[in-house]
Amino acid sequence: MNPAAENVHRFLAGREALAREASARGFGVHTARRYTDLVDRFLRRLFLDAGLSGSGASVPPFAVVGTGSYGRRELCFGSDLDLLIIHRETLPEALRKEIARALYPVWDARLELGYSFSTPEGCLRLIRDEFSFLTSTMDLRFVLGAKELFRSFSGSVLEEMRGDPETLLNRFLLYQEKREKKYGKVDYFVEPEIKEGLGGLRDLHFMAWISRLFLGVERLGQIKHLPDFSHFGLSQLIYSKGFLLKIRNHLHLLCGRREDRLLIPHQRDIARTLGYHDRPYSTGPERFMRNLYLHLNRIRYGREQFLTKALDTILPMPPDPDPGRVSREFQVHKGNLVLDGEGLSNRSPLVVLRAFNEANRLGLSLGSGFTWEAKKKLVYEGKRLVDMDEARRLFLSLILEPGNPKIIRLALEIGLIELFIPEFKRIRHLSQFGYYHVETVDLHALSTVQTLYRMSRGAFDDSWPQFGRAFRNLEHPRRLYLSGLIHDIGKGYRGDHARKGARIVPRILERLGISEAGIRTVAFLVENHLLLVNTSQKRDLNDEKTSVQMAQAIQQIPLLDHLFLLTVADCFATGPTASSDWKLTLLTELYTKVRKVLERGRLATPDATTRLRERRERLYKALIRDHSRKEILSLMEQASTRYFLNTPPEDIEQHFRLALRFGSATLRWTLTKLESAPVTRVVLVTRDRPGLFSRMVGVFTVNNLQVLSASIATLKNGFAFDIYRVTNPLDPYREQEAWEKVHRDALLAVEDGADLEQRVERRRLRKLESRGTRVDWIRKVRIDNQATDFFTCIEISAGQREGFLYELAKEMSALGLNIRFATLYSDREKITGVFHVRDDRGQKIHDPSRLKTIRETMLSVID
Repeated sequence: MNPAAENVHRFLAGREALAREASARGFGVHTARRYTDLVDRFLRRLFLDAGLSGSGASVPPFAVVGTGSYGRRELCFGSDLDLLIIHRETLPEALRKEIARALYPVWDARLELGYSFSTPEGCLRLIRDEFSFLTSTMDLRFVLGAKELFRSFSGSVLEEMRGDPETLLNRFLLYQEKREKKYGKVDYFVEPEIKEGLGGLRDLHFMAWISRLFLGVERLGQIKHLPDFSHFGLSQLIYSKGFLLKIRNHLHLLCGRREDRLLIPHQRDIARTLGYHDRPYSTGPERFMRNLYLHLNRIRYGREQFLTKALDTILPMPPDPDPGRVSREFQVHKGNLVLDGEGLSNRSPLVVLRAFNEANRLGLSLGSGFTWEAKKKLVYEGKRLVDMDEARRLFLSLILEPGNPKIIRLALEIGLIELFIPEFKRIRHLSQFGYYHVETVDLHALSTVQTLYRMSRGAFDDSWPQFGRAFRNLEHPRRLYLSGLIHDIGKGYRGDHARKGARIVPRILERLGISEAGIRTVAFLVENHLLLVNTSQKRDLNDEKTSVQMAQAIQQIPLLDHLFLLTVADCFATGPTASSDWKLTLLTELYTKVRKVLERGRLATPDATTRLRERRERLYKALIRDHSRKEILSLMEQASTRYFLNTPPEDIEQHFRLALRFGSATLRWTLTKLESAPVTRVVLVTRDRPGLFSRMVGVFTVNNLQVLSASIATLKNGFAFDIYRVTNPLDPYREQEAWEKVHRDALLAVEDGADLEQRVERRRLRKLESRGTRVDWIRKVRIDNQATDFFTCIEISAGQREGFLYELAKEMSALGLNIRFATLYSDREKITGVFHVRDDRGQKIHDPSRLKTIRETMLSVID
């Protein structure tokens, strides 16, 4: 065996032995350093065997320098090996080739190698021009070669970086802002990026870079010696770093390569490897992810806290607030609220709460020393604090006026919220599998409260003025904030979290001294915080019975206003999927209609005969100028009473105008874009035929339009009066062209539809090839004959896949089911739909055997 092959064999054997040993006792910082040392020895042997020392007199000197994770001694088993080969003068081509040959065995050792040659001057130019190169050179480490050359080079790099500190700082802050935008999305909450994601290893690197460049310390650990950071919780961050390195190593070994994204299947495998077993109240992967989020949240919050303090040190601070605005026992120093005089140890624990309220009121941070002392104070005197009436008043004042998000988050971090609400411990760092939530449950609760506060200050008035109007109607906004804080408290317990939470509410609020009326209100809001959103997405909002049933359930306008605002804030805090403009539009529409029912004081549907007469008279007056009396009355006789009662008057008029001008056409429609959401209403008239709904769904599917809802009415003369709400075409600059194509496809589909199924299938296969990891979604088919008087409701929940709705509608048609109304919601994770159907005789389906067949057929489509 030649020396190079022997080196490779020795390295791979050492790597395997280290992996076995570390796997038995846990990976972490120590393992990363040992692995880096192993790679060092491997590289040095390769260069030694090739006769390349880099410092001899016979060849120009050069230095092999580790950068990135190799420079930091943080190599994981799948990490890239990044080298920079520094030389002063031009290296002879022969020497370059010798170095390259010496490195060939690195690939045989299954290492991803990246290397480049450069002079110090060339490196300095790249540092100025390319930020990625700048960050890679933040962690330089000498590996072999001319040590003096490396020392000179690393010194010049540091001098170059510190030459224009203001520009450099702005580049780092812009980099951090871009990371926030990229990794703050929902995808990276469900499947975190261990290295680059928020709360990942890169946050720790960022802190180390800022410390080295602007705080004058060589290593992050040395900031403990700086007065402003003497109480900074660095030891916990280092522990969390070790945990993330452990996960990263397991991930690399599991995938057999570098992989830093913790995808859903990997979460299950690593949870099992690390011994996170299922328990009665939670699965192993859930417990593993909860622990992971503890560390991610700790590092993310630590980085935020670090950056605030670092900027206080680096940048000149504006003048502190007028001392007259600050209470006597405090003062402001560099933008931080600190105690005036002696420390906290000999003072009442009430000072902690007064400080939090003061910082919240003034929009300030709290000094690190005070925060550290406050945390200790709560540990030793917390129980005494909870029993004080003044303490409860101050705590409520903080929670119910959450103007400073950082202070509210700090109250969570130091245990203040858990002290007064011990039940909050059960939702700390609790993650939820799914593409809806972008934060853990505890942070989601704080975001809900913060969103309510922003609503009260008019933050949404331009786009959603209904929110501000509803807030101004509230007599007891405190109850709304309390419900926002604890609306998901039941998720820490097994079972229906809304009902479970409502049962927990009284004991929480009694401890806080809330009145019985307030407790009843908050319990109602917690128990029903999903009522409006579920109803708006599953029921026909044009059916007045929907609004009347909601009004009967809620009873009071003040309760409705509270519930509406809580629901909206919950949607915004959940994430962009839950708070899409379309979903908010439906929610607001339902709220408006229920409020009108309650304002009328009549919790029953108005007389149908009167409403029918009024709508027919309104329609007649609108049409008589353009059409004959005979045509209008004849067409009116073809439409059912239900159509007139449950279709908005403006849509009825459009349908009739299209039908009266139909002539020999195949299909006519009008398109109306909604102002409140990226949605187009398609009011359509054509001749009814079997499978019409599935054909139209297929047309929209192949044209990248998602069907959100559909109302289908068939007249006695065979006309189909349909209304579809679909997403707008993807290209806003070519919408007219897109709709013209949809119309051509619709004409072909209505007349024949022969190739539609093949087009949907081709599209499904393309999507199948490109789709990423999906969350397993529980399949569900629920059939309900009680929800409406005239229809059987079929509720479907399934994992998302292209063409699913088309397949579903086609099977319903084959079963002889006539779809008369449907609401449909689709996102990256799942598709849900509610279909109101009748049989071919126009009746609800009651026969048990037929209902069983329908259910089994729907499940087969899902599978």
